[in-house]
Amino acid sequence: MADREETLKHLEKRMEGLCERFWRRNEKRVYIDVPPMHTLEANRIVFDEFRGRLATASGRDRRDRIEVLYHYCLDQLNVVVTVRTWGMKPDPEIDSVATLFPGANFIEREMFDLLGIRFRNHPDPRRLILSDDWPEGVYPLRRDYPDRGGEKARQRLVEMLTGTGADS
Repeated sequence: MADREETLKHLEKRMEGLCERFWRRNEKRVYIDVPPMHTLEANRIVFDEFRGRLATASGRDRRDRIEVLYHYCLDQLNVVVTVRTWGMKPDPEIDSVATLFPGANFIEREMFDLLGIRFRNHPDPRRLILSDDWPEGVYPLRRDYPDRGGEKARQRLVEMLTGTGADS
């Protein structure tokens, strides 16, 4: 499958029945919107069948849900494919892809800490960034975070990440 257009058409066909939307932002960016129940299968297809390399994952807070975006490089085609899924607020939850490829372990732990998305069947669900005494149910990158974007929030995160806080 060396031809980009042919491969992307094949990928779109493989996602039939799994995705709500398959769209191309441009010739090198593809987005696949996948309901949570199909997260594992859609990611497996991109990774295994299309030789996608998981470059990173990201999360973002929307009004009613938290989105998780898995970004894959299809190096042979010079294309980035993003599998986008979501968990509904107030307690978003999706299946962990770290069960398929361990490289997702740390980024899913980070998204839990900062956005509060729980990854079902995650092999190591410990905190990664925030301290163990961080208040339960408080997520610094959520829209409803107290003092979101304010000096107090920024200072607390800097202290935690650098180990320079009063309790260090």
